[in-house]
Amino acid sequence: MLSTSTTPYKPICLDDRGIHSAAISCLEFIDEDRRIITCSEDGSIQVRKVDTGQVVGDPWIDHAGTCGAVRAMAVSPNHMEVVTGSQDGGIRLWTVATGEMTGKWEQAHSLTILSVCWSPDELHIASGSEDGTAIIWDTKQGDIVGHPIRTGHPHVYAVCYSSDGETLVTSGYNNTITFWDVKTREALRFVEACHASQQVHCVMWTSYDRIFLGCSNGIVQTTANTQGKVARLGERTGPICAIVLSQDKLLLATASLDNTISLWDPRTNQSVGRPLDHPNGLRCAAFARNTRLLATSGIDKNVYIWDLQALFRDVDVADRESGPPPGTSTAGHSLIDIEASIHPAGNNTRKGSRHSDTNVLSPMARIDDQGLLMWQQRFVAHHLPIQDHCMSIAWRSQVPRSEVLAK
Repeated sequence: MLSTSTTPYKPICLDDRGIHSAAISCLEFIDEDRRIITCSEDGSIQVRKVDTGQVVGDPWIDHAGTCGAVRAMAVSPNHMEVVTGSQDGGIRLWTVATGEMTGKWEQAHSLTILSVCWSPDELHIASGSEDGTAIIWDTKQGDIVGHPIRTGHPHVYAVCYSSDGETLVTSGYNNTITFWDVKTREALRFVEACHASQQVHCVMWTSYDRIFLGCSNGIVQTTANTQGKVARLGERTGPICAIVLSQDKLLLATASLDNTISLWDPRTNQSVGRPLDHPNGLRCAAFARNTRLLATSGIDKNVYIWDLQALFRDVDVADRESGPPPGTSTAGHSLIDIEASIHPAGNNTRKGSRHSDTNVLSPMARIDDQGLLMWQQRFVAHHLPIQDHCMSIAWRSQVPRSEVLAK
């Protein structure tokens, strides 16, 4: 379990050393967790060693031209390829072993690509763009499957496949998520995830058929079935910029623009330990395949490595016996049910609706020390790498990217 000590945990910092000239927008572990790949808003992609931060090889470059800022990245389920989405609206495929670009799919999107995701069978890639469309690509041919999906989101912040690859969920610059039939590209239903003034910035669809959503003021969870309820996890935070799931499916990490990282058990919806304090400018996060490390980065261009195994091991017994400082909780809260608004496709009642936060109930009771110890034992016992097909989703702005960049 995480230490309950009031002394903040300090991660290992891999200094940027001039590798990128602008913020890091997304990152992922590769090469059996020995290396980490970072993508920047300056358009550069670079690999470095996890243990030393030393740069490995040359930057990954599209020699045919500039792509602008790289805003989205996903590693294939077999960990052999990387797909990136850029400001120019193009999709590029890269080989992990060599760093060579093996495919370039021309600008089907008219604006910046904000999200990419591999299908579980690796036959397709979904992309979501600031132009409000989502596209399903054939990875072998590089062609668009069918037609672009006009999602109804003014901007698409996230795309995410179900574990069977038959459904795609999108979120964007409004308070709804939409479920799509991958074969027909027809909308199945809409779910209002938060208040109408909020947006859904990122999505993580777990193997438990639960869907975790990062909204403008915190984390909510829903389910894929038509009776699924929407519920809030914990207390309100700043806008959520990343949600990542560990490979063993035992740990969920959420990153917020208030520069905190929270850890959750996705099966029980309980928070694990206290939020971790990140240096200013947090934007993205990624789990190592062995679940022992968590990497984060953002505006300052440094990569921070959090040793989760050390966090779970170094428990301050004295602090546990004396309890946390007044007004704090070492355990976090269970889900808090709120009213859900779920509409079948074609039901236009979602337009202009108001999802009120007044339905939120009081936080539920804390987990006792024995419960946290059991969670620690489960974490240690289950650390074998299991493939996770969803991307580590980078920062999703509350406003159009053009307005953010202009500031």
